[in-house]
Amino acid sequence: PFSKKKKNSFTLIQRAYDVLGNDSKRKQYDATGRMEKTVDEEFMDSFGGGAFRDKARQQREDRESMAEQLTVRQTEEFQSHTSGFEAWMRSRGDSVKTFTADNAAEQFGVVKSSYEAVPLPSIRAYQARVKQVGKPAKESLELVCEPIPQALEWGEVLVSVRAAPVNPADLFDVKTGGNVGGDPLKTPFIGGNDGVGVIVKVGPGVKNLQENDWVLPFVPHLGTWRSLAVLREKDTLKIPVDLMPIEYAAMSRELCVAYRLLEDHGDLKPGDTVILNSANSTVGQVVIQLCHLLKLRSVAVVRDLGSMDKVGPWLKTLGASEVLADTGSLKKELEKNKYFAKPKLGLDCVGGQSAVRLADTLDDSAPLVIYGCMSGRAPSWPWSQWVFKQMQVRGFNLRKWMKSNKKKIPAMMESIAKLVNADKLRVTHTEYELGTEFDEALDHAMEEGRSTKILLKVKDIGVTY
Repeated sequence: PFSKKKKNSFTLIQRAYDVLGNDSKRKQYDATGRMEKTVDEEFMDSFGGGAFRDKARQQREDRESMAEQLTVRQTEEFQSHTSGFEAWMRSRGDSVKTFTADNAAEQFGVVKSSYEAVPLPSIRAYQARVKQVGKPAKESLELVCEPIPQALEWGEVLVSVRAAPVNPADLFDVKTGGNVGGDPLKTPFIGGNDGVGVIVKVGPGVKNLQENDWVLPFVPHLGTWRSLAVLREKDTLKIPVDLMPIEYAAMSRELCVAYRLLEDHGDLKPGDTVILNSANSTVGQVVIQLCHLLKLRSVAVVRDLGSMDKVGPWLKTLGASEVLADTGSLKKELEKNKYFAKPKLGLDCVGGQSAVRLADTLDDSAPLVIYGCMSGRAPSWPWSQWVFKQMQVRGFNLRKWMKSNKKKIPAMMESIAKLVNADKLRVTHTEYELGTEFDEALDHAMEEGRSTKILLKVKDIGVTY
């Protein structure tokens, strides 16, 4: 249509003006025929399929209407045996799987006499172990030195953990045994779900990892609060060496959560408002900074623990448009501040009344995405909120997303790394040495109102025997 062409023409004219009006960009274009982009521009071009660069949202515009689908599905092409078989396969869901040699090895194991195990040195490694659940973390956790396995078996690798964060989910595991819709972990178990490590040795049957590779945990409950870990290759995710500072690689899960929350939800465009609670958390800090880069406005909601005079200005330096205390009516508070743009997206990781307050501010049909529940209480809304405001509530879990979108992970990690390395994304963090400062790290992690991420660094891996 003419409107699409006209819009694309104006976009190209604007890009040409940007290049020709800047001497360095013009020289780059004259020499190479390519337009040099800043990190900000590259991020804007890639995020959301280019929607934040004012490109036409082709996918949405080209989506078939119901009437078109009814017509197309009656054609001969869609009545073929192949089409019918594909439809049958989709209807079977996950019950139809391809059985490979790897599946067989996973299900039945590999006969030990068919390979040679790789011997490991005699080392007692540090590990923060949960000896019991249901009690305060200080009573449940103990730092011990335990021998690592004597050898690597089929598909195993030895990982030297370099840094691991202390996250709310980790402390939840310590308190409850990690019982979220499944069986609790059996004690004793090693704490920690996230972190970054370096491959020290690879065992037989390992295909895609080698010594000195960087890896992240790909599944939960691997126990990252330790100096050395023997893990299965399939439970790790390889990332490029020196992709970003090791501290940020250790926090990458939360950076990825923030990225996905904005790219996958809300159908946002520049000028829209996003409202989020626990805005001083790691995810909150990153969401605010991404919103600023994408020219979105963010309303940061935090608990008032008597330090709003410090937290408010700090969050505004990150890019927050408004900072509100998580109490009373947020809707009335925004109106009082003459902030009349209703949020197009709400992000909740607290639950309970905090989530209810967020939903009350949202524009009609705007989604509220729940990605955590720090209060331990599920929110509930009156039926009128669902019917008359057409409220949408969605859940998000990064590990499930990664499992279904493994091919998209490298591009996401690269995009985040570029912003981190260009100092466009910053996360306040405090480091403690695992072997000597674990108790201090735990005390700091349990402080209310804390606005810094606690990181366990590992320089001392343990002792030989």
